[in-house]
Amino acid sequence: MTTRRSFFKTALVAAAGATGFHRLSAGIEDPLPQVDRRPLGRIKTPVSIIGLGLGSAYTRPWGDRTEEGHALLNLALDHGVNYWDTARGYGPSERMIGPVVEKRRDEIFLVTKSRSRDYDGFLRDVETSLNELRTDRLDLLHIWNLPANADLDQIENGAMRAVAKLKDEKVIGHFGISGHSGAEILIQAMRRFDPDAVLTVFPCTREDEGRYEDELLPLARERNMGTLAMKMVRHARNADLEGSDLIRYALSLDGIHCGVVGLDTEAHLRENLKMATDFKPLSGMESAALQRHATEILAHVPRPWERPGYRDGMPV
Repeated sequence: MTTRRSFFKTALVAAAGATGFHRLSAGIEDPLPQVDRRPLGRIKTPVSIIGLGLGSAYTRPWGDRTEEGHALLNLALDHGVNYWDTARGYGPSERMIGPVVEKRRDEIFLVTKSRSRDYDGFLRDVETSLNELRTDRLDLLHIWNLPANADLDQIENGAMRAVAKLKDEKVIGHFGISGHSGAEILIQAMRRFDPDAVLTVFPCTREDEGRYEDELLPLARERNMGTLAMKMVRHARNADLEGSDLIRYALSLDGIHCGVVGLDTEAHLRENLKMATDFKPLSGMESAALQRHATEILAHVPRPWERPGYRDGMPV
């Protein structure tokens, strides 16, 4: 049976194909619609309000289809999606996207991450990332995935020293932190290290009793940190929820600059391009209604990132 969601996606692909044929037959190349951008906090660089999440959502379907995967990256970039999010721990991700990065580096706000906490390990990770990504610089580098019991002293004496060296050498432009193990540890790290950016979870179900939205986000606004939302779509495919609506929820929050979305199919990409072009935020009433509806549907569904064996970068 055709669902509303599958019909919508099929219609988008068909429309895109028809438009492309018309342009080709007419010999006209119209400018492609460009997604909205927002200055990334104190970093100030305008970034697309949707970013490419290049973990396993990208590496699994496109790992053996290199040219098609590169075409999808180029399509996103042609529509102005310049925020590209990868990580040293995302398997072949950096290596897969490297050829496109090399050709179009100046159009991309390039972000990667290291899970190393010690000085030497962090520097080694960055050196490997640069080689895999075929570039000599990173726009943003995250200290990756702080667990609830993260040793902030170790990070200060190790990874943060490496960050200072890399910034001095202009290998990285800015540094951030990421995590999804509760707002408290991120808030502590934000106060202690004053990162340029923070990447964490903003699903409409208001995780951690709303502390990401009610405590972490106001602190990020106060310090003008670039604030990046991830894991917004949580089980949308299996719960009769529109993924684009869940992304709109996060992008409608005051202080969110970009929502990072896994790049898996062209249909999903086109749906998100449509949502992020001339973006229309949810009203307060719409956000509250979506939050209630999603919370009810997902009340007994465990958070994907709490599953045994879960690794950041796996699809949710």
